[in-house]
Amino acid sequence: MNLSKFNKKPLEQRADIIVRHGVYLAVRYRSQFVIRLYCVGPYFAEVWYEPRRDRFVLVRILNEAVGLKPYLEMVDISEVLPAA
Repeated sequence: MNLSKFNKKPLEQRADIIVRHGVYLAVRYRSQFVIRLYCVGPYFAEVWYEPRRDRFVLVRILNEAVGLKPYLEMVDISEVLPAA
């Protein structure tokens, strides 16, 4: 995916691309928003949706690990940790 071309597309098209071609990973909730995390190629992307108004409000590519921080508490890696 060419990130420059992707970012120039309208919000609805970007959301559609992520939802259709991305691999869904997690969901979190913030205020009135449902925020879904996807993996698309080498990128992670968030799609912010407002159910009350039935509309997408934000689609963003997470370029830094800081953007993934809210999802880290959701991941259980206990099965892959070495036994103590």
